[in-house]
Amino acid sequence: MSTFYSENEKFLSFLKKIEKKWQRSWLKSKAFEANPSKKKKFFLTFPIPYVNGAPHIGHSFSSFRADSFVRFKRLEGFNVLFPQGFHATGEPILGAIERIKNNDETQIKTFKLYGATDEDLKKFVEKGPEWTAKYWMKKWIEVLKMAGFSIDWRRTFITAITPQFNKFIEWQYNTLRRKGYVTQGTHPVIWCPHCQSPTGDHDRLKGEGESPIEFVLIKFKLPSGEVLPCATLRPETVYGVTNIWIKPDGNYVWVELNNEVWLVSEPTVLKLKDQLRKVKVIGKIKGEKLLGKEVINPITGKKVPILPASFIDLHVGTGIVMSVPAHAPYDFIALEDLKKDPKIKSKYNLEHINPVPIIKTEGLGEIPAKEICEKLGINSQSEKEKLDEATEEIYKKEYHLGVLTIGEFKGKKVSEIKETLIKKYKLEGKFDSIWETTDVVICRCGTRCHVKILENQWFLRYSDEKWKEKVRTLVKRMSFYPEEIRKQFLNTVEWLKDKACTRRTGLGTLLPWDKSWKIETLSDSTIYMAYYTISHLIKKYKIKSNQLTDEVFDFIFLGKGNPKKISKKLRIPLRALKEMRKEFEYFYPVDLRSSGKDLVQNHLTFYLFHHTAIWPKKYWPKAIAVNGFVQVAGQKMSKSKGNIIPLKKLIEKYGSDLVRINIISSNEGLDDADWREENIHSFVSRIKMLFNLVDTIKKSKKRKLSNVDKFIISRMEEAVEKSRKLYQELRFRSATQLLIYSVLNDFEWYLQRTKVNKAIKPSFEKYIKAISPLLPHISEELWKRLGKKGFVFQGGWPKKGKTYKDSVEGELFIKKVIEDINEIKKIVGVAPSEIYLIVAPDWKFKVYTSLKKGEVEISSFEKELRGKVAKYVQILKKKRKEIALPPKKQLKLLKEASDLIEKRFGAKVFVLRYEETDLAKRENADVDKPAIYLK
Repeated sequence: MSTFYSENEKFLSFLKKIEKKWQRSWLKSKAFEANPSKKKKFFLTFPIPYVNGAPHIGHSFSSFRADSFVRFKRLEGFNVLFPQGFHATGEPILGAIERIKNNDETQIKTFKLYGATDEDLKKFVEKGPEWTAKYWMKKWIEVLKMAGFSIDWRRTFITAITPQFNKFIEWQYNTLRRKGYVTQGTHPVIWCPHCQSPTGDHDRLKGEGESPIEFVLIKFKLPSGEVLPCATLRPETVYGVTNIWIKPDGNYVWVELNNEVWLVSEPTVLKLKDQLRKVKVIGKIKGEKLLGKEVINPITGKKVPILPASFIDLHVGTGIVMSVPAHAPYDFIALEDLKKDPKIKSKYNLEHINPVPIIKTEGLGEIPAKEICEKLGINSQSEKEKLDEATEEIYKKEYHLGVLTIGEFKGKKVSEIKETLIKKYKLEGKFDSIWETTDVVICRCGTRCHVKILENQWFLRYSDEKWKEKVRTLVKRMSFYPEEIRKQFLNTVEWLKDKACTRRTGLGTLLPWDKSWKIETLSDSTIYMAYYTISHLIKKYKIKSNQLTDEVFDFIFLGKGNPKKISKKLRIPLRALKEMRKEFEYFYPVDLRSSGKDLVQNHLTFYLFHHTAIWPKKYWPKAIAVNGFVQVAGQKMSKSKGNIIPLKKLIEKYGSDLVRINIISSNEGLDDADWREENIHSFVSRIKMLFNLVDTIKKSKKRKLSNVDKFIISRMEEAVEKSRKLYQELRFRSATQLLIYSVLNDFEWYLQRTKVNKAIKPSFEKYIKAISPLLPHISEELWKRLGKKGFVFQGGWPKKGKTYKDSVEGELFIKKVIEDINEIKKIVGVAPSEIYLIVAPDWKFKVYTSLKKGEVEISSFEKELRGKVAKYVQILKKKRKEIALPPKKQLKLLKEASDLIEKRFGAKVFVLRYEETDLAKRENADVDKPAIYLK
């Protein structure tokens, strides 16, 4: 246990008791249950988390931000709806159970980390996915309640398992199909061969965000006619091929395909079959058997050798790679590595193999791959990160700016002729194609996925231009936090293509018109926000799933149909139907969707598509806020690093408020949060100070306001007002810096200057309200200790009170004087026994005042001063001094602060006017600062 924790254990225990007390109080009073009223509503939703584990630190940033924001909106007087459901659709839970069956150590360790026992693990296997999902949902609810989330828990449900919700999804898809947004067709999808299903983003252990991409196959041939197809995204570089690469210990097969014999890696066979190719295996061979042979480039007609390469992944492309060392850093380095071995160099006659430049690009040298490898200091194939960086830089520049210098398209820009080149050589039979994933994708079941072309699959028609235009209209009228993500949404809308919306396995709602399919995980999580508005009423009136037909949902969500007839037909109380319609009408649309930046390219954009498809504009979402990921002490979270911390453990150790403020204040905008436990120390000291201030204010007496009283009142009033705008933009880091650091730093100064004045209490109460989104439980306790009634978030955002600009300037003036004394003391190197503070002469203030009004009439000064005045005018013009307190004010403030300065420096302080001393240092006195003399 750390020294910090040991020293603060008693205080942390006190904070945790406070949290439990206020959580009980909120629950008892139903403080967060939202119902339609005359108040203005605010509806915020946070993504439904997967119930294949409990919440960890990675969930904390997005979720605490969402809760802090709705607490702010309650402060503003809104009737806030903040519900929370859970997600069980797809493969995650089944995959986890499968891994437990197989004694997967990582999965077992992960579940135990979240609190599962050996007995629980047995039950997961015995009782299956639904029981497991409900087990983890309970864990989630337990932790979110420990965290003090202000959720309306009446509205909770779990996708794929709550039968009434499944009927809602059936209605959604019947509606989409009726409108032409769901169609059956043939499309490439990322496919799990084990699950025999398309694998959506949330069904993946690895590869979220990856998609199908079509590679070109260039058909190199052996002299005997067999084809060695090489997959590439850069077919224009075929003119610069110097060799092809094969994995020596790789298992390859000869196959019959399109009346040709091809050589491909073993994993390629299944991919080709799943891409509607008729493939017959006719022989097997090790890669090493082909080394040294030559193949013919189908475009140039030149013979190039087959060389060994250990870097080849047999699952990517065909397991055979063409080499263009002039333009591909990986190929350049691989060739250089081979040449380092004299035996290999001699065996394959490598001295005659040199890069062949074929593309000229402004800003790149003749052999770009060689140049960039030297620039980045790349010496080995093992330097993967650097090689990826080099590859991306060259490929981008050559695509957009490159001009071919060889071949049929010589003199043409790569970007202009690439598609023409592919089409031409495909027609001539020299090129073919194969679909690949943009990077490795692993299903939740643990199987590596590939691209399959599905026939008779059901797709969402995201490519539909009219549908896209609706979404563009929505994106343009919405608010985004931060604003910069608007462009990301528009870009996603542009490239988004039709998406498979069903799968064969896993949990999910059955497709209503074809029960052999289940609606997949990113397709049933797009409009569940609407279900929140009625979920609690379905429970209240005990409405069964078989009563929830499409006509019920048509009435609730679209206002169609006769509620009396529907009520009579389906035996649903008329009152229930009307209440559900009223709830939806009152709370919709969603005012803010708060989520992580990784969901912009899938879930969040799908959310916009589905809302525009089903509802008219008045129900379209109003705003989206996204944030970065979570790092732990500057490192990305990963199981291998052991830095995935269950949220429950953090709350048990430090309490909810400390965890909350530590994570939400660590960053803002799109930047990643960084959990650093050492920052807790600073927050603890600040919170202790808050409690001390409350106790002191309660005991203090009211008296006439001094300059420093006015200063602290002004600082609090200004901070409360500024924090409102910061909260509105979800800038919790900035709000924390302002309210918890800047204001309390001002209080440290205040307490050094004077005793607490009871007159500051009204402003301090406003301040406590303002910090409540950051420290909700602590603020409630402080609010009560100040003698206030009700909850801290009730009664509206505090109105700004009177501020005293001169008083703030006065205290800043004193602070600056003390800083200057410190600097002089450092230079002198001796502790002074006397300190002289000399205020500038009256004539300098007269010059300053005149210059602010316009020009200075030097003739108005006494003759003996005119020379000094002229020089001083020039000095002031260069310095452009904006603030200078009147001399009488400076004298008064310095005399008031004398005791403080004497205590701080252990020296007698003398405050003098310029005219009261003949010390030479007096000449240094200026209108904005006194001359300082240490003796």
